[in-house]
Amino acid sequence: MGAHAAKLYGSVYEWSDLEKPLKNVIVEIEENGTRVQYKVSGDGTYSFDVAPGKYILKAKYFIDNILEFSGEEKLQIDKPDESRNLDLLIFPPTDLDYEYLADINLTGELDPGKSNITNYIILIIFVLLISIILLFLIRRTKNKTAISEEDEIPEEAPLNNIPPMKKKTDDLPEDLRELYDTILKKGGRTTQKEIRKDAKYGEAKVSLMLADLEDRGLVKKIRKGRSNIIIAEDLK
Repeated sequence: MGAHAAKLYGSVYEWSDLEKPLKNVIVEIEENGTRVQYKVSGDGTYSFDVAPGKYILKAKYFIDNILEFSGEEKLQIDKPDESRNLDLLIFPPTDLDYEYLADINLTGELDPGKSNITNYIILIIFVLLISIILLFLIRRTKNKTAISEEDEIPEEAPLNNIPPMKKKTDDLPEDLRELYDTILKKGGRTTQKEIRKDAKYGEAKVSLMLADLEDRGLVKKIRKGRSNIIIAEDLK
């Protein structure tokens, strides 16, 4: 790869643990269906030098040659000197047959007893995943106030009716302060989709940063249809 290649880097997180990157994860980048770079990351981080183009970044995690978690994200590199930070969230696979592909020796025979145990474990994981998601949605419904149809944000109307925030943000990390300032510049009220357009981070990274701002009491996130509306808290 040339000296002017773009830098693509980030971390891989398991869906249930967003604190520490997942160790021993396989990260690969594809272009036009062909794998162009590949790495087994011991610490859960990755870095690739790539030329401008359209790519698919994939991450996979195996236990005993069985796929346990996977995820991918499409991206486009426009400039040769670009530096892109893109974190990935990986989830249990939904296709049970695909979970056996990994590096299994296809010439050997599968032990039916082991297969049944594996299927049982997968079923338990799937049920737990659904339960966690339902509990999360119920909790968010109780804690958040639904926005009425009259409060929907017009696509072309400026959002200037929210007073400027006065909360001190000197202790915020640089990336969080930058994202918070973006929300304030949009009048203190916008959608997560609009924030993602202006941010230089990946979708997973933006979601983690918004959750951090929400925990700090700087913003609140309200679910509306298929999107989230982000509102800067009135901290007077």
